[in-house]
Amino acid sequence: MGASDISWLNLLLGSLILLIPVGVLLYYKTGLTKAMLLAFGRMALQLFLVGLYLMYIFKLNSLIINFLWLMLMIFAASLSIIKRSEISISRFFVPVLMGVLADVVVNFAVFIFIISGKENFFNARYFIPLSGMIIGNCLNSGIIGIRSFYGSLSKNEEKYKYYLMCGATRNEALFPFMTEAMKDAFSPTIASTATIGLIWLPGMMTGQILGGTNPIISIKYQIVIIIAIFVGSVLTVAVSLNLSERFAFDEYDLLKNDVKVIRKNGKKL
Repeated sequence: MGASDISWLNLLLGSLILLIPVGVLLYYKTGLTKAMLLAFGRMALQLFLVGLYLMYIFKLNSLIINFLWLMLMIFAASLSIIKRSEISISRFFVPVLMGVLADVVVNFAVFIFIISGKENFFNARYFIPLSGMIIGNCLNSGIIGIRSFYGSLSKNEEKYKYYLMCGATRNEALFPFMTEAMKDAFSPTIASTATIGLIWLPGMMTGQILGGTNPIISIKYQIVIIIAIFVGSVLTVAVSLNLSERFAFDEYDLLKNDVKVIRKNGKKL
């Protein structure tokens, strides 16, 4: 038994609920209305295009095409993290790319050798959706962690220099900033994870149940995915920040000017 289809008319009518946030955002003069409408329009268009694409990908089930799609996702995720973190692409692309790759390699190893096996995992029906969830969900933590680290370091550069003058190595002087960045990046995720099953059901589990899957099987998959997403997010942030130090500091261990992200009235200083 599969999930019931939604007619195009009902989908359109159901989407009209977006008029509520449009009204709220307009009333409070947030300036976010246009961005919101563009974001949801883009989301719908992209999902429909991906849906059409996946229909053919699942039929072909080509390992080469699957890996090309994976590489596209990795590059897109890396560029998105850098863009939203408002840092230099030339300096940070390699560290962030390595961070996303670390996420992929570790989680793929677990799925291939422990959970699903090579035959199941490399099937396009498993490989592409799972890859998308693992990579896509590291974006938010990556953006928060990188922005928090370099934003805090830029605002408190005198404190960082003071640590250096007291004899601390660069890693020792950066440790408190790394700690705060990790807290900012993962505290919301940890708090949200603690309420799963009690307050809300995750989307993957809900989708499987609506599609007729046994709830216990859905729960097993959901537990694995949540763990994979969190582990991957931590790896992405940790690897990206540690590798980026090679590009962000000069020979005197001082933060380079084009890396500073102190902000005032939405503009970089």
